[in-house]
Amino acid sequence: MKSFFTLCSFFVLTQLLAQPAPDFTVTSSTGQTIHLYEDLLDQGKTVVLKLFFTTCPPCNAMAPLMEPFYQEWGGGLADVEFISLSIQSFDTNVKVNMYKQQYGQTFPGVGSQGGSLSAILPYTTETYGQFLGTPTFVVIAPDGTVRFNPRGPSHAATIDSVDVAIQNTGAVKPPVDYLASGAVTFGTAQGAVAGVVIGIEGISDAMDTTDANGNFSFVANLTPGVSYTLTASKDSHYVNGISTIDVIKIRRHLLGVASFTSPYEVLAAEVSGEDQISVLDILLMNQLILGVTQHPANSAPSWIFVDPDFVFQSPAQALTQYHSGVANVRFTTATTGPLMLRGIKKGDVNESADVGE
Repeated sequence: MKSFFTLCSFFVLTQLLAQPAPDFTVTSSTGQTIHLYEDLLDQGKTVVLKLFFTTCPPCNAMAPLMEPFYQEWGGGLADVEFISLSIQSFDTNVKVNMYKQQYGQTFPGVGSQGGSLSAILPYTTETYGQFLGTPTFVVIAPDGTVRFNPRGPSHAATIDSVDVAIQNTGAVKPPVDYLASGAVTFGTAQGAVAGVVIGIEGISDAMDTTDANGNFSFVANLTPGVSYTLTASKDSHYVNGISTIDVIKIRRHLLGVASFTSPYEVLAAEVSGEDQISVLDILLMNQLILGVTQHPANSAPSWIFVDPDFVFQSPAQALTQYHSGVANVRFTTATTGPLMLRGIKKGDVNESADVGE
């Protein structure tokens, strides 16, 4: 019998949660009339309701996070619109407007004069789940489906939960201009590599070329939340930095007399394009030194690049990890600070190359 009542309760709850959001019409603090369905949902927009009141301490603590979050979703001009609805009768539209100005919020806010109290009723009377106080978020998909009260253990975590709920409605964040800047270094002395063509994987246009100090900077129109991979290429004067000293070091490594202790030595020593260090690498390097060839056939470009902060498992794993792509530099539009790359000159085991060539 208990199982029967449990099943019935689950069925009733499921039905409640499946109810589409009821329509409402409100007047914002700036005098804008908003019809939930006609103006927003029926136009394909996802709607995020923030239930709050102007003197609510947690609401005030979260308030500075809201405008950047709103702009990340297009500031009302893309797939999503935000509306804040006060749950208190003392919050007139004037007070709500003052609150918006205080926190620099540009999304619509509605006080009791504008109809907020009736608009919030389905969400404060537990039609969609337990109301735990303010701030409470309600995410409504264009088909009216309600995701009630996504939240986390902190204000930032709650924003993240709301973000996921919005994405689950099918909304897509609009691209934004992202300023990427950084430098390409070389060797333990942190020299700079000039003439490196910098780009982004999946985007055909080159973004910039490093200057004499190894620096680059560009602006790209990128989608928030997407992980991008920085690309770097330079293929010039292959013999640059290659000498008999490097050949001797590779030979000693192959004989087990003095194995490489740095992953960068391993990555530099492989010039044949066979993803392993062998006698063929020594043969090709001798040909370069003698001028028999200018560029080994079927080999990688004369320079390769990795994330300087990437920790290789061991020197022996360096080639495998490099070719798998895990040592690449990845970033999102939320990445701050410089994007750094470390250059490795093929064949130049002792890092003696002229970084300007």
